[in-house]
Amino acid sequence: MTQTADDARRVNEQIAETLREEIKTGKVRAGDKLPSVRAIAERFGVAAGTATKALQLLTKWGLVTPDSTRGYFVSAQALDAREKPTPSPEFTAIMREIESVREHLERLDERLRRVEGAEGKS
Repeated sequence: MTQTADDARRVNEQIAETLREEIKTGKVRAGDKLPSVRAIAERFGVAAGTATKALQLLTKWGLVTPDSTRGYFVSAQALDAREKPTPSPEFTAIMREIESVREHLERLDERLRRVEGAEGKS
């Protein structure tokens, strides 16, 4: 990973942001083990110390939890960091239509109960 002139963030912050985006989008899920420091360093073409600083940022943000013997794991809190997807307009329209059908069925049920009740009295 090369730091670009228009990106004033430090390289470790850029790596942390990339990993945060992977967590946020679900590419890496809660409970998953992140790659080793060495693997992250190789992936981004940086020193192991830089990769460690990126993981420390993720820890500070509450997205990962370190285990001194096993590595870094995506925390359950990371689920809260993920944005909830917004339903498509088609989905919203379908849900409104379903609600309308439910209301209509409730009215029909009530009318049927009244009709059946009236027949029982006669």
